[in-house]
Amino acid sequence: MIWLTASCSGFAEEPAAPGWKKQTFDFGAADLRGDIALPNDATLQSTHFQPRQTGTAGRSTVVGKVAASATVPTDVTVMAFDLEYPATPLRVCAYEAQAAGLDVVSQSVTDDQSSASLRSVKAKNGKFEQVTFTRCLTRGTKLLAFHFAAKPAGTGENAAVSAGEKIETFAATMFTGLTFADAKPVSHWEGMTDISLKLGEQSAILKTTSAWTVAINDFNGAVPAELHLVRKRDGKDAGLVWLGTFEAAPGFDMARGGKKLLRDFMAKQSPDFGEAKLLSNDRLAMPDATAGERNRFRFELASKSGGEAGDLVSTVTRSGDRLYVVAWWSPPISGDERARFMARLPGFTAYDLALEAMYRLMAAR
Repeated sequence: MIWLTASCSGFAEEPAAPGWKKQTFDFGAADLRGDIALPNDATLQSTHFQPRQTGTAGRSTVVGKVAASATVPTDVTVMAFDLEYPATPLRVCAYEAQAAGLDVVSQSVTDDQSSASLRSVKAKNGKFEQVTFTRCLTRGTKLLAFHFAAKPAGTGENAAVSAGEKIETFAATMFTGLTFADAKPVSHWEGMTDISLKLGEQSAILKTTSAWTVAINDFNGAVPAELHLVRKRDGKDAGLVWLGTFEAAPGFDMARGGKKLLRDFMAKQSPDFGEAKLLSNDRLAMPDATAGERNRFRFELASKSGGEAGDLVSTVTRSGDRLYVVAWWSPPISGDERARFMARLPGFTAYDLALEAMYRLMAAR
């Protein structure tokens, strides 16, 4: 089920629509102050965000609310995230939808990955109870999530689609008035480092946060090529992201060959890594205009000294006579579900941006 969507991917400032006004907001930071469009009789109630505590990965605060009314067909909630490092917004949108018990219908991201939209529903026994549109915006180490939620007029699919169209049209109008006092783009990466990747005659830029250090980068044109990003925290290994491009053996079998490739790689990373237990191997759709096959693997790693050694997620793509691999290892992380998600955000971000960089290299061949 997908409802027709209004154009909500851009943020060109426009004059207020008839019956609408501009309202100033202040969520408590220089990069979280600005204006937004609202119906004339609506009010955005706002408060200041709560900064993350030193040594933590991030903190979220509900900073704004607009109640549904005759002119506002949706409850609007604004969340602000104060993060240690910039994060890919689609991960935040998806996590918040999951935490609210919603099922994702569709998702989209901008070309630079700095903003994302998510459409989701809540249903029980085939009856739709809620429709939600979420827009997440990156502003350096801050992130804003706008949630638009409504109860359909009925419980059937047609009512859910109608509600989805209505709230997303409202969101699009609201965002036409969104500007920030710091005069920076509404959604943007800041504080990132550009890593140059070259494969053959093609090149791509991989953005990465200061959480990561480049240990190996031999993407200088030739195949095979590898990039290793490593992360340390409190003197301990806190993550590894691996990009690799290799010649594919004739008759390469994704299930067997991909599993062996990843297990062999992990075995070389630490003498304490033991068995890599395969949790899942899922076939994924190929990127647009690219032929081949793509699988996502998930492994659970044991430690030779006893206990857990973390987990590995990887996307392996065979296109033509080449293999393209992006993998991310993360150590075990304690805490409640939200704390673990926040702690894994730097890894999610590095992995997502690495995938996009690899797809650009692949598509350009």
